[in-house]
Amino acid sequence: MQLETKRLLIRDFTAADADAVYAYGSDPAVVRYMDFPRSTPEGTRAHIARCIELALAQPRRWYDMAIALRATGEIIGGIALDVFDREHGEAAFSYLLNRSAWGQGYATEALTEMVRFGFAVLGLQRIADSCDVENTASARVMEKCGFQLEGEHDGERRYGLSAVAWQASACDFGM
Repeated sequence: MQLETKRLLIRDFTAADADAVYAYGSDPAVVRYMDFPRSTPEGTRAHIARCIELALAQPRRWYDMAIALRATGEIIGGIALDVFDREHGEAAFSYLLNRSAWGQGYATEALTEMVRFGFAVLGLQRIADSCDVENTASARVMEKCGFQLEGEHDGERRYGLSAVAWQASACDFGM
């Protein structure tokens, strides 16, 4: 599977992506706010193998994908959409970008496309997730993508977006 934006390709991981994924997944600054430890080479290969396996599941519920630059094919990060409740159309997301790709709008561009995919293609009703209260960059990305702050709890800010709210303002997301 592959999604495209103006500057990015969002595609399923392949085994050949391991070095690029390890490069950002092992960077302490990149994983600072995540609830998992820095990557190891073995852990990275296992993660990619699991992504490949889950991409084949029918129906597919886990979309953990590479973010690559369209111009070069270089992997600059990863983004995931977890359809954890298909019956009610609910999903969560996450993303990580190589530090060299920070501050260039790539996270916003990738998340905007995954939100479009979730609502327009998968027919989701709600997408939500949270970030550490100190992770202001991630909070800004979510807000730029239309997510609304729903509250704070245990050092986390919870954001959500409904299909109705997304559809009402889709023109703001480049639709």
